[in-house]
Amino acid sequence: MLKHPELTEKRIEQFIRMFLEPRLELESAPLRLEFCQEASATRKEASRGKWVPVAPGFKWGPAWRTVWFKASGKIPSSWADMEAIAKLEVGGERTIWKGDSPYWGIDGPHDSYPVTTVARGGEAVEIWIQAYGDNPAVRVHGRPSEPEPKPFTVGDVSLRVFDRELWDFYLDCKFCNGLLMTFDEGDAARAHVLRGLNEAVNRFDPDNRETLQDARRALREWTVSRRIDRYHTLTPVGHAHLDTAWLWPIYITKKKMAHTTSTQLALMDRYPEYVFVHSQASQYEWLENEYPELFKRVREKVVAGQWEPLGSMWVEADTNLAGGEALVRQFLYGKRYFKEKFGLETKDMWLPDVFGYSAAVPQMLNKLGIDYFLTQKISWNQVNKFPHNTFWWQGIDGSRIWSHFPPADTYCGMCTPIELKKHLTEHRDSARSDHGLYVYGYGDGGGGPTAEHIEFLRRATRAPGLPRIQFRKAGEFFQEAKEKSRDLPIWAGELYLEAHRGTYTSQAANKKLNRHCEFLMRDVELLSVLCKEFPGGYPAKEIERLWKLVLLNQFHDILPGSSVREVYDDSDRDYAEVVKRSNAIAQECLSSISETSATAEMEEPIALFKFADVSTEGRLPATGKSAPQSLQSDGESLPVQEIEEFGERHLIFPVPERALGNVAICDLRTEAVVSKSRLVARARRIENDTWAARFDPHGNITSILSLEDQTEYIEQGKVANCFQLFDDRPLFWSAWDIDVFALETQQDLIRSERFEVVERGPVRVAVEVEKKFGKSTIRQRISLGPTPGIRFDTWIDWREDEKMLKVAFPVNVNSPRATYEIQFGNVERPTHVNTSWDTARFEVCAHKWVDLSEGGH
Repeated sequence: MLKHPELTEKRIEQFIRMFLEPRLELESAPLRLEFCQEASATRKEASRGKWVPVAPGFKWGPAWRTVWFKASGKIPSSWADMEAIAKLEVGGERTIWKGDSPYWGIDGPHDSYPVTTVARGGEAVEIWIQAYGDNPAVRVHGRPSEPEPKPFTVGDVSLRVFDRELWDFYLDCKFCNGLLMTFDEGDAARAHVLRGLNEAVNRFDPDNRETLQDARRALREWTVSRRIDRYHTLTPVGHAHLDTAWLWPIYITKKKMAHTTSTQLALMDRYPEYVFVHSQASQYEWLENEYPELFKRVREKVVAGQWEPLGSMWVEADTNLAGGEALVRQFLYGKRYFKEKFGLETKDMWLPDVFGYSAAVPQMLNKLGIDYFLTQKISWNQVNKFPHNTFWWQGIDGSRIWSHFPPADTYCGMCTPIELKKHLTEHRDSARSDHGLYVYGYGDGGGGPTAEHIEFLRRATRAPGLPRIQFRKAGEFFQEAKEKSRDLPIWAGELYLEAHRGTYTSQAANKKLNRHCEFLMRDVELLSVLCKEFPGGYPAKEIERLWKLVLLNQFHDILPGSSVREVYDDSDRDYAEVVKRSNAIAQECLSSISETSATAEMEEPIALFKFADVSTEGRLPATGKSAPQSLQSDGESLPVQEIEEFGERHLIFPVPERALGNVAICDLRTEAVVSKSRLVARARRIENDTWAARFDPHGNITSILSLEDQTEYIEQGKVANCFQLFDDRPLFWSAWDIDVFALETQQDLIRSERFEVVERGPVRVAVEVEKKFGKSTIRQRISLGPTPGIRFDTWIDWREDEKMLKVAFPVNVNSPRATYEIQFGNVERPTHVNTSWDTARFEVCAHKWVDLSEGGH
């Protein structure tokens, strides 16, 4: 028995850190380094560039730049029969190329390149390195420490002798030292592991190599032979969660994909039991198009069962903001790609890092033939701990999907004993399921597992107090875990993330363009189907290309607004391409569909297309010639009104009912017609046949009265359409989060600079309000006319920092819940804060409408 266990623990920690670790790499030999600043795509192209010799201390940049280095030298003759590695600290993230294809990745965790396992001594070494820089000035917490990133600096570039036998012993000690943390004080197993570590330290003499195996044997004797029965089976799968964009733009992600892929393929060659999983079909397509040799090697490992494509989606998309059609296409294009390129029918939705999950998803998955769903993000909840790890998730139509949240609560596991043991201590459905998936490896920026991770797992298979380790594919885990689950609980409705609520609103322009493109792609496809004479036939390939641009930008750090500026520069260009090409296709279709002899006698013929099921306001750009006064449609005469709104002139008119879902050929004429609607515009009141809205002197709404039943919809003594300013300084994650205490800083923007009537019919009446605050301006037009209800068109010149703008409508409706439109349906949410779950849901999202109803109103 150890007399002073606490001192023994400190001794062991010191032994690992200060005695073993510095001895893993002893002898070194310098390498000559050359630099090429041309951002060539391949090694062959780089070889034709201009090369100059550089030394440690050389600086290069700026962020996102791609450069090349070439390290060359000889392995010393005295290193014969030794293992040699290269340290290549040239800055940035680095990929080693062999021939004309990436071969190995170098980054922080993957910090060396294996030159040879057994050196002859005297052989030449030449290493080609493609380096690309991130932006070190970017911060996800608070402001950057420096306004501009520092350049990247060359450090140590040398060959080293690597002592693999000592490294094995080092990992033994490091793993077992971590194992101590999994036991309670006084646990007999803990005492045995500590005793084994102490024996190993006592027996090892660095000057006597024969003591190394004796020390390892002593450690095994006190651990391996003292296993306990484990009822839980843990399936570990390597992963390199690679954000399609985040703190870097997409063209850097393509290099990261090659970097990650080459590193993981090399580990598969070394560890035959190792299984690596990777999602996002779009990233495989990058490999296929830009790194064909690497893609070929991936396909070979897929056949061998070591590389597993999964996830079924084009990208790991946000599920709150993306439209229903877009989400279905994420799976359509993802599943089809995996089927065509790998012969695989993927059966899972793999979304470990998405910021909440729409209640419409289970229905989609059922119809798509997907049987399993995995995430871990709900473990980030700020207030309420989610009660399940393995359960049935039920959607809005009653559909259910078998769901698993890994008990370790991470997709970047480090294979430490404390994380592995969470499968025994943290699995909240252990009575119903004895299986858990463990996802390990460096992620977010890719990279993936290291050799140390896999070595730790090998040791975990023999260690006491840990779950049973079973190396296999994630798909095999999903199938067995689902089959053997018993009496699983059901979670009905959305999976709301109690964090990152700001992602519903961050980068509003990007969100607007996404929805505009979703609607535009819908219209283009419908028009292309209707257009029987489309030149060249139905444009299926071009429509798919445009859809893929939309889907790419629905990635869960692009659409939610949590990426760096450069990402949105790129997405703006993508959306502009979608708009330009979609409009061109639509125009061809419209021209073809609209061709008719009926237009010969018309003054100004137009074709109206309407793809909604409600009548609304039509709008055309106003031309310089005399403005039309009426719209003639199949014998019906409707008024036309010219307006100027936010610096642009338009013609507005009621859309004829005949245009709904069809094509209506109409004539714009100069003679005026009498409006059939009653429209009233006074200084502080506008009315139509249905509604009357009253305003205070600053244009805030004091009353919304239904003229059908005289119901007043605004709470007495309050104003509606009230703009409110809040502080936006969350504890963490500025682009992601809105914290509940922000709501305590409310400042009502009551005062207006201008309020006046700007439209008086015959199509609609409107008032306009202008407010100024800080350095920003709000201009808003409030109108009654063809659009059902009251229409608000708002233009904001936003120049505030760390502020948030809302608009409030204190309506006179008493209901415990409100209904919100989501994809293919709707979901109810409470309007009260009775429970901690209600309180935490203080920001929610919806698509086109929210319904707050009480009885008959």
